Amino acid sequence: MMLEADVTRAWIGHKTILQDVSFRAVAGQLTAIVGPNGAGKSSLLKAITNEIDFSGEIRFNGHDAEQARPWDLAAIRGVLPQSTMLAFPFTVIEVVRMGLLSGHSGQKEHLPDTALARVGLEGYSSRLYQELSGGEQQRVQLARVLCQVWDPVDQAGTPRWLLLDEPVASLDIGHQLMVMRLLKDYAARGGGVVAVMHDLNLSAMFADRMVMVVQGSILSAGTPQDVMTDKVLSQAYGCSLRVNQAPVDNSSFILPHVAAL
Repeated sequence: MMLEADVTRAWIGHKTILQDVSFRAVAGQLTAIVGPNGAGKSSLLKAITNEIDFSGEIRFNGHDAEQARPWDLAAIRGVLPQSTMLAFPFTVIEVVRMGLLSGHSGQKEHLPDTALARVGLEGYSSRLYQELSGGEQQRVQLARVLCQVWDPVDQAGTPRWLLLDEPVASLDIGHQLMVMRLLKDYAARGGGVVAVMHDLNLSAMFADRMVMVVQGSILSAGTPQDVMTDKVLSQAYGCSLRVNQAPVDNSSFILPHVAAL
């Protein structure tokens, strides 16, 4: 089962932001969308979730997303935006329960507390969302999305999808690792995970597949070893980069040896 996006063109106003993008993500894997600022990473995710204008086709598990009813889409994919603004005061548990209302688990009243524990926010239920730090708010939103698509695979064996825009950007390293392990576990249990990422090292550690987006097009796609090459990274980021090997477990890491254009 796959998520397939064939985007001929995507635009905001009169500006084209994606051009001839063919994107694939496989259920059971964590796919990281990486690339420099303004490359079109978030725009690709927004095209997949139909938040921006585009021409082309998006398919979840072989089905055209444009033909699906909103509640059917909500049952198979949960979306975590880069940031979420709430105009009214809500408690943490009220925010997380919104995932039950939009997903397939409305009858499972225990899930919000379980989801909060999974993201390291046990005991936060009664706190006001607006009083939390940015990183805590992001984890509350992740708990909400998890409630929406809690089971990675439905009873018919069809995978569900987590679509996340920079899920660890505002987190400290300990919580970054916790969230990435959570996403990796979701994929290992049969779900599909697509995450826009800035941290190349975290992407190399956890992603099964990476997609490098540059100037609205895909420059390279494949395993981290396929994408994380000196040539691809230097071309993508406009400076000389070298992929190194950690001495302990051979995990890739990146150092800007020569930051020259």
